[in-house]
Amino acid sequence: MLDANLILKASGAMPVASSPFTGSTIDFGAGDQQPLTYILNVTVIGATTTPTLDVKIQESDDDSVWRDFLTFEQATLAKGPKQYFVTGKSNARYRRYYAVVAGTSATFTADIGVDVGGIYTSY
Repeated sequence: MLDANLILKASGAMPVASSPFTGSTIDFGAGDQQPLTYILNVTVIGATTTPTLDVKIQESDDDSVWRDFLTFEQATLAKGPKQYFVTGKSNARYRRYYAVVAGTSATFTADIGVDVGGIYTSY
């Protein structure tokens, strides 16, 4: 179950035209007290040739300078719609997602958020 206050990307199409792109900043208030599990839920994949979606979670201390924190497994047409999980503990206050869509006429529908149910590396 995703925490409604920690949705990094609401369900919807990834903006292919502006790839690579970043999501809005989420203010976590402080670093994590325990590791958190982030979920990339890919519900639709389409393209004429080999679509790929690369997503990572970035962190920042000041909402200005960003660094990579966690990286999801690459989503592809061959894998189909599915959920991807990464778990980590950040000392930074701010988080966002960074995504790259590739492939001819590639389309992905997905949402990204923090799972409040526990720590998982995969299902």
